[in-house]
Amino acid sequence: MNHPKPPFRHIFLIEDQKARRLITLEKQTYTIGRESSNDIVIYERVVSRHHATLLKVNKNSTGQKYSYRIVDGDLQGNPSTNGLIVNGRNCETHDLKHGDVILFGGQAKASYFIVSSAIDIALFNEVESDQLAELLDNYENKVPGEEENKSTAIWPANEENIYQEEDLNRLASFPELSPNPIIEISFQGEITYINPAANLQFNNLQQLQLDHPILMGLLDQSKNTQGNLLLREVQVEESIYEQYVHYLPNHQLIRSYLFDITERKRTEQKLKYQAFHDVLTGLPNRIWFNQQLIAALNNAKRQETPLAILFLDLDGFKNINDTLGHTFGDQVLQKFGKRLLGSVRAGDTVCRWGGDEFVVLLPYISHTEDSIKLAQRILDVLKHPFEIQKQQFYIKTSMGISIYPQDGEDGETLLKNADAALYRAKERGRNHFQFYSTTMTTKASLVLRLENLLHRALENQELSLYYQPQVKIKTGEITGIEALLRWTHPELGQVSPHKLIPLAEQTDLIIPIGQWALKTACQQSLDWQKLGIKPLPIAVNFSARQFQQPNLVTLINQVLEETGLAPNLLELEITETTIMQNEDFARQALEELRQMGVHISLDDFGTGYSSLSYLQKFPLTTLKIDQCFTHSLKDNPQDLAIISAIITLGNHLQLRVIAEGVETLQQLEILQRLHCQEAQGFWFSRPLNSEDITQLLKQYFLSGLEEDDLKN
Repeated sequence: MNHPKPPFRHIFLIEDQKARRLITLEKQTYTIGRESSNDIVIYERVVSRHHATLLKVNKNSTGQKYSYRIVDGDLQGNPSTNGLIVNGRNCETHDLKHGDVILFGGQAKASYFIVSSAIDIALFNEVESDQLAELLDNYENKVPGEEENKSTAIWPANEENIYQEEDLNRLASFPELSPNPIIEISFQGEITYINPAANLQFNNLQQLQLDHPILMGLLDQSKNTQGNLLLREVQVEESIYEQYVHYLPNHQLIRSYLFDITERKRTEQKLKYQAFHDVLTGLPNRIWFNQQLIAALNNAKRQETPLAILFLDLDGFKNINDTLGHTFGDQVLQKFGKRLLGSVRAGDTVCRWGGDEFVVLLPYISHTEDSIKLAQRILDVLKHPFEIQKQQFYIKTSMGISIYPQDGEDGETLLKNADAALYRAKERGRNHFQFYSTTMTTKASLVLRLENLLHRALENQELSLYYQPQVKIKTGEITGIEALLRWTHPELGQVSPHKLIPLAEQTDLIIPIGQWALKTACQQSLDWQKLGIKPLPIAVNFSARQFQQPNLVTLINQVLEETGLAPNLLELEITETTIMQNEDFARQALEELRQMGVHISLDDFGTGYSSLSYLQKFPLTTLKIDQCFTHSLKDNPQDLAIISAIITLGNHLQLRVIAEGVETLQQLEILQRLHCQEAQGFWFSRPLNSEDITQLLKQYFLSGLEEDDLKN
């Protein structure tokens, strides 16, 4: 009796060093191995001579339904050297299923498929992503229950592993043969189909279900994209996939086609990096710099803040190239770029402009001195020698600086002017910087000189404290002393406090200078007491940087212990701006200081935010009315109203209120009418050095100086 030809073929797809070839399995037994006598020869040296055996397993009596079992080694029981790996697992024997992949060792592998006898063998060729459109046209409308090709390969665990005709039809479709993952879920989130490629590449898909990156978020998009194609990129571990998602509302299905684009993305990132970076130094190039400059200018215009551009080149670089060679010169540029990058702040942009030219963008500066500090820092780091090819030598650079908006309001103008300033710097001796504005260059030179001189001022004992008495208006009684920092330079003479304090704050010197001033003031107060002068509170100004020290309270307590001054005789003067920088820290620190007994004065009240909440939040003891209000008392009724309000507020809160800058009798009389209790200023006494203030206090407390004498 002749049986009809089976409607399905069992295909063994071999891939080894020689070729990629198809074998249609029909016989009962196939031997597999490296030796040429085998039924299936594997061309790979690491494969055993007789590596494995395929056995036909019939599923019914007619022999029309069958599958194959693969066994490690030969039929005499001799195992292979490498063993068998099926779908990633070591196996001695395995009943093959559609889509199984067998690894023999080296590059040799085989894939097992069950396909329709009518299917074109060409479908076994790899599918490229650019062929997807044509394939989708052939497959898109094939869904479960419609045609002979079905699209579900999820088998219940309890179902017998026997292929019925309908099952084999389902497995013989294009998705089963595709080397690219294809996945299908229902609108309810149930996985209805996973092709072999998807099973191999995403082996935890069944475990994670909708939490898997491939399926995550697909249901959320179903209402917006029904009938349309959604294209997205998905990262699964180290791989990146391009995912084409089709929403099929008529069948309540979501079908995904995935293509591994990891290498393409890496190539794109590499090309993008190369497009915006200099190949030699790795620094951003002028294309990237111009983009950053446009963004920085837009922000500067919006915020009404300055920005700076530094244009640099290496002094004598042509001579380096000519004498030591271009390879040596390239290494110089690389090492210089690295040092330059290490000199700037986070957020600044360093670019190699071309040749030996570099450009630095400072998008955020508070004032022009920020660019001076960076320029000086660059010059400082270049003082250390470079070591290249076991040679040590020094590199010098010249810099030109332009500032937005005074030197230009667009990028091209700013770059042109920075370049012009660079060549002016070279003309004037090299190895220094020059502003485009000559006025700014002069100012920068002065500031830089002052900063260098200030570094030596502490060592040379050029700093000193001057003292100004605080007086009760009604009686003329001296109630306290404010210590004021002064700098007397042997050549420059008296440096204005308006220059000294900001200059110290811009450097790290404000911390040691502030600590010296605190200790000196406390010691001076004790010296007066030893002379028999009545103990007086002494006020010491604290800058924002001093006050924000984490160990502030410890440092103050240490000075009080070293000098022996009672805490209630020390008053710290701070401004509203100082408090605002970190209100939580300020509150905690001030409360600790008050518990010690130290008094707290809020300086320049009325000129800043003048928030009444500060008077409630912080344990203040004194309010000081800024001298700008005092000076305009006779001319400006509004200032009169402000001072009246501050005095009234201070009196109600039981705070000392001290008016600063009293210089005339008229100002004093007005303050007295407004019930201001205390004042200080030239009307009573100019700030005096240690010897002069000591004489004044001795005369007042020990000789009975009258009120009118103090005013004179």
